[in-house]
Formats: sequence, structure tokens, C-alpha cells
Amino acid sequence: MTSLAFALRLNAASCLGFGGLFATRPGMVAASLGAVPPMVVFWIGIALLFNGAHLVLASLRKRPLRAEVLWFALGDIVWWLASLALIAAGIWITSAEGIALAGGVAVFVVGIGATQLFLLGIERSGQTARGQWQRIGQSWLSLPLRVKLWLFALNAVFLAAPAFMAWDAARVVLIGYVASGPLLLGFAGHAGGLTRHMGIAHLVPFTPMLVWLVMHAGLLDRTAAGFGFGILFAAMVAVCLGFDVYDLIRWLRGDRDILV
Repeated sequence: MTSLAFALRLNAASCLGFGGLFATRPGMVAASLGAVPPMVVFWIGIALLFNGAHLVLASLRKRPLRAEVLWFALGDIVWWLASLALIAAGIWITSAEGIALAGGVAVFVVGIGATQLFLLGIERSGQTARGQWQRIGQSWLSLPLRVKLWLFALNAVFLAAPAFMAWDAARVVLIGYVASGPLLLGFAGHAGGLTRHMGIAHLVPFTPMLVWLVMHAGLLDRTAAGFGFGILFAAMVAVCLGFDVYDLIRWLRGDRDILV
């Protein structure tokens, strides 16, 4: 059994396990999470059971279909983003226990998704796992110094948010920041390096995060330092998204080489 087939079966086991729990004990799961309607939990369970069955069938193929693997990985990423969005917005997943449970499951699910993308990239390139990681590292090292400095600065303002923002705002910022990590890893692992369409990993979580911050600007610290940081943060994220849109357009027009 190949590593990719094993990852698919592990994904299948989690889907079937959670699907069975959600479908048979929706009330218990809903109460544990906080305020999720039991009927929503039930239908999510049914969907997970069907997805788990599909994963089992896909894993039995001699060579899993690329489209299927991408579909499963996309589902894992959607689960990750939806879980974080509900936690950030305080919708349904409201209890401390529910946040811990939903967050833990989401980390496991997106880890499986990123692993599937990485293993699919290895099968496509014919590389070993070590060789794939080396290609990714070489791609990063080949970036111009100005780009590296910009990325370091962007990471720094995200991590500094708790020091300058009220916790309600900083929490949303940190969730948006964390949300992009597995997406970036999945894109790089699948491609075997950095590509221009990786901007999607910023666009998907950062855009709603920035909109939320603008709509809730009153949560920013009213001190001079806090207000200045809020403006700096919003400006840097907006510039980041502008670069990402530009890169994505270039990728859609055919510029799909690994950045080296």
C-alpha cells in the first residue's frame, strides 16, 4: 500500500468515525460544541459517511486519481476554514470545550489534507519526500531579499497584534494568520515549491479578516500606539492581498512555474 493510499484510508477512518458519531448522537455533539443545531450535526454526519465511503473506494485503486485526491484535500481545507470561521465569529461553537474539540479536530483534518497534497506532489514529480522538501526549501531561498524581508515584516505585524489590539480583535487576527499556514504548506507540498497561485492561501482567510476589522474598528486600542498599529496592520494586509491578486492573475494567464 502506498503512502498516499494510507493517508486516504486514515482520512476515511476519521470521516466514518466522526460521521457515525454525528449521525447517531447529534444532540450530544451539539451540546458539546455549544449552540450548533442538532439537525445540522446530523446532516454533516451523513455527508461525512458518504465522503468516508468514497475515500475507501479511492484508496483501493492501484493509483488514486489526482482529481479525487484534490477533492478530498479541498474538503479537508474547507472543514479547517469553516471551523476557524465559526470560532472567530462566535457562531455555534461557543463553549470553551467546543472550541477545544472543534479546533483539535480541525487541526487533524487539515493535517491529513496537507499530507494528501504533499504525497500527491511526490507521486507527480517522482521525488522522494526528502527531495520534495529540498525543492521547497530551494524555492524559498531563491526569493529576492526584498521579498523575504517583506514576508518577515508581514509575519511580525500579525504576531504583534495581541500587544496592540483588544483581545477580541487580536483573536480574529491570529485565527486568520493560523488559517493560512496549512494552505500555504499544502500548495507548496503539492507543487514542490513556491508558485504564484499560493496567494489563494492569503486571499481566502485574510480578506474576511480585514473586512471584519474594518467593520469593528472600534475594538482597536485608542492609544496612539494602538491606533497607529491598526492603520499599519490594515495597510500591510491590503498590500499583501494586492500582491496576491496580481500573482494569481499571472498564474491564471499561464505563469505557473515554480519560483526559483
